[in-house]
Parts: sequence; C-alpha cells; structure tokens
Amino acid sequence: MVRTPKTKEVINSRLLKNYASWIYCTSCNKTVAYLCYVTYDTFAFEYTCNCGNKGKVHIEFDRNVDVEKSDIPLIEAKNRLCCPKDKSPLVTFVNKNLIDYKCRIICKGCSTEYSV
Repeated sequence: MVRTPKTKEVINSRLLKNYASWIYCTSCNKTVAYLCYVTYDTFAFEYTCNCGNKGKVHIEFDRNVDVEKSDIPLIEAKNRLCCPKDKSPLVTFVNKNLIDYKCRIICKGCSTEYSV
C-alpha cells in the first residue's frame, strides 16, 4: 500500500524519490541527508549547507495514534540514526556537507517523536 503524505514541503532541496531517499541541496547539488522510506510518520528538517544555502524538508503522513515525545537520543547503527525503542532506521545526516541543522522525526513503528 502506497502512503501519500498529507504535508510535503521541500524548499531549496531535492529528494531523489517521492518522499524519501537521498536529500540534496539545490544550490550545490551535494547530498545533505538520507531519509529512510517506511519508518517515519513525520520528518521536519531545516539545514544550512556548506555552500550557504538554507533548505527545508517537511513531510508528514496521517497518524491514528497519539505521539509520545522522547528526550532519549536516537541511536546510531550502520551509519543510520535509529529509534532506540524498536531499532527502526530513520535518517542519516551528511555532516561534512552541513554547517548546521535541526530535525524532528516521528517513528512510525512506536509513534515516538525525536529531535536532533
């Protein structure tokens, strides 16, 4: 079953696929992040690329359950930041191409919100 985002806002950024995969800066075409396909319900990412471009990607799907906010950080496994509760791979940031960033992501599996 294909999920359709209820919100999809992509500013100064480009996604390789419709709502996931590699995220590129449109100014320099460098990779800034990799978003896993089916493991998130919300992804809100704002960044400043090394080239100075400020980009934003906000994708959100409908949810049927309440979200729990967590103060626990995401864990790293095989170069991906993963949910500490169910180990779902969520996102990878390409730090060498980023000056700074902030991200809010909700794990689809456990409905927990994490901030990076």
